[in-house]
Amino acid sequence: MNGLLSPYDSRRPVFVAGFAAALIVMAVAAILPYARLPLPVIAAFLPMAGAISCFVNGLTAYFLAIQFRASREPFLGALAGAYGFVAVAAIAQAGPQATPWIWLVWHSLYPAFMLAALLVHAARLRRGKSNRLHQLSVLLMAGAPLMAGLLAWLVIAGPGALPRLTPGDACIVAAANIFVAAAYLKIMRLRDYLSPWVAVALLANFGDALLQWPSASDTLGWYAGPVLSLVAAAIMLCALIFEFHLLYDQLQAATHNLMQRALRDGLTGAFNRGYFMEQCPRELRRAVREHAPLSLLLIDVDHFKSYNDRRGHQMGDQCLIAIVSAIRQVIRRPADFIARYGGEEFAVVLPQTDGVGAQKLAEAVRAQIFELCLSDEMEMGFVTVSVGITTFDPAFDSYDMDELVRRADQALYQAKRDGRDTSRVYKVMIA
Repeated sequence: MNGLLSPYDSRRPVFVAGFAAALIVMAVAAILPYARLPLPVIAAFLPMAGAISCFVNGLTAYFLAIQFRASREPFLGALAGAYGFVAVAAIAQAGPQATPWIWLVWHSLYPAFMLAALLVHAARLRRGKSNRLHQLSVLLMAGAPLMAGLLAWLVIAGPGALPRLTPGDACIVAAANIFVAAAYLKIMRLRDYLSPWVAVALLANFGDALLQWPSASDTLGWYAGPVLSLVAAAIMLCALIFEFHLLYDQLQAATHNLMQRALRDGLTGAFNRGYFMEQCPRELRRAVREHAPLSLLLIDVDHFKSYNDRRGHQMGDQCLIAIVSAIRQVIRRPADFIARYGGEEFAVVLPQTDGVGAQKLAEAVRAQIFELCLSDEMEMGFVTVSVGITTFDPAFDSYDMDELVRRADQALYQAKRDGRDTSRVYKVMIA
C-alpha cells in the first residue's frame, strides 16, 4: 500500500506540482513591480487571512500527524510540527507593531523547522528507523506549535520593546527559504508523493516574503502575500486529502481481496464450504419469505482419487479447476452460486428453481463436464460426475439446511449406486 513517502508510480505528481509552481512564479513576477501600489483599506483582511491560514495549516499538520502515527516515519512527524508552528503563528497576527514581527517569526522559523525535518529524514535514510529519531520527531511535532505560541505572546506583550524591522530582515527571510528549498531538493529529489508539494509550499513562502516586504500596509504586495500563502497551503492540504483518498481506495481494494480470499476456495475460485454454510440458510429463509422453491445440487467427481493418484496432484488440481469452469458456463444467474463442499465435491445452490429446472441444469452440467474430454488414460475414458438433486418447496416443506444437504447427499449416493455419470432426484429415489 502506498504512503506519502512511497515512490510515485508515474511522473504525474511532479508535472502537476510543477504546473502549480509555474503559476506561483508567474503570479509573483507579475505582482512584484506593483507591490507598493496602494489599495483600499480592508480592516477584516488580516484577521480573516490569519483564521483561514490557521485552519488550513492546522488540518495539514493533523493529517501529517496521522500519517506519522501510522507509519512512524520521523520526517512526517517533524513536518507536522512545521505546519503546526505556522497554524499557531498565523492566528497570532494582531496590531500594527506586532504584526511585522509575527510575520518575521513565521517566515523565518517555518523554513527552520522544515530544515529540521529534512535533517531528521536524512538521518533516517542513513541509519534507518530508531527510537531516538522517533522521539525527536515527536518533540518537534509538539514543541514547534508551543514555540510559536510563546514567541507570539512575547511579541504581542511587548511590541514597544521590539526594534524596528529593516529591508535587510526580509533578505534574511528570503535567503533562508532559498537555502532550505535547495537542501530539500538535494535530500528529497522529488522521489515520493509528498515531496513535490512541500517544494511548492517552500516556493510560495519565498514568494510571500518577496511580495510583503518591504511593502507598506494596504498595498498590493501586502494583500497578495497572504493570499499566495493561503493558496499554497490549500494546495498542500488538497494534495494530502487526495493522497488519503488514494490510500482509502487501496484499503478498500485490499479489504475486498481479503474478503474474497476468506470466502473463496484458493484453487478453483469457487466459494468455500464456510460461505456455503453461511449463505445457504439465508437462501432458505428467503425462499420461505418469497414462497419460491430452492434447489441444491451436490456434484461429485467420479473416481477422482484414482485419477489423482495416476495422473498426479497437479493434473488433479487442473481437473477440478476445469470442472468448476464448466459448471459456471451452465450456472449463469447472479443468484446461483457454486461452493467447494469437499475435496472433489461441489454444491450448487439454485434459488427460485423447482425440481424440473434443477434436473435440467444437472444434466447440462454433467454433459458440459463430459465434453471437456478430460482423459482418464488408465480407464480409456473421460472424467465424469455424479449429481444429487433435491428441492425445497416452502408450500410443502419446513426442514432446515441440514436436512436439505442430507437429501441431496442421499440422491448423490443413489446416482453413485446406479453406475455414476448420472443425476438423481431425491424424490425419485424414495418413490
